[in-house]
Amino acid sequence: MTTQRTDKLIFKSTDGLSISGEISHPQGPPLATVILCHPHPLYGGNMHNNVVEGLWRFLPEDGFLTFRFNFRGVGSSEGQFEDGIGETHDVRGAVQFLGDSGYGSIPCFLVGYSFGAYVIYLLNTLPSPVKGIVMISPPVSMSTFEAKRFKACPTLIISGDRDLFCELGSIRKLVHTLKDDITLTVIPETDHFWIGKEGSLSENVRDWLVARINAGK
Repeated sequence: MTTQRTDKLIFKSTDGLSISGEISHPQGPPLATVILCHPHPLYGGNMHNNVVEGLWRFLPEDGFLTFRFNFRGVGSSEGQFEDGIGETHDVRGAVQFLGDSGYGSIPCFLVGYSFGAYVIYLLNTLPSPVKGIVMISPPVSMSTFEAKRFKACPTLIISGDRDLFCELGSIRKLVHTLKDDITLTVIPETDHFWIGKEGSLSENVRDWLVARINAGK
């Protein structure tokens, strides 16, 4: 794998906290930007989680500028855990930072794993640069996900068939009630933690992102 240029940075959430993050750059001009949202902070989740790490290293190989960060109260990010609601300001701040850095004219995708998917779900509206959402193992068996809160935006939901926090029957029932552009991908013999499956997960996410970009041309 080619070594990519990476930048460590501090940006502001939309409610004024300093949030720490890292960007991995592709070799050439980026096709799109991807913002990665990590799993639950109270259970050890941070931007170095295995799923986030796999995507952060994989996606720049295919032309995606990939941005990961620690939610408020994690690592060197200011603040404290706010049940996902406060964390929506961190996501919005990341989108704003990319726009201010000159990337606002290319598509932006939000990718959340577990709690990160829940935070994306909690966004009242999507920032205008966002052209698609990926929810990896959204914890539908632990938190309430209402169909009416899903955004009118192309969305990939990807989960394992052995995920106790994203039970297969529950996620299928939810997807069945959604009328927008929703794709559900189920990976066999996979639980919530994706140990040893990071590569196949990253490939599935990459393929969907590329398809969305091509569909928008």
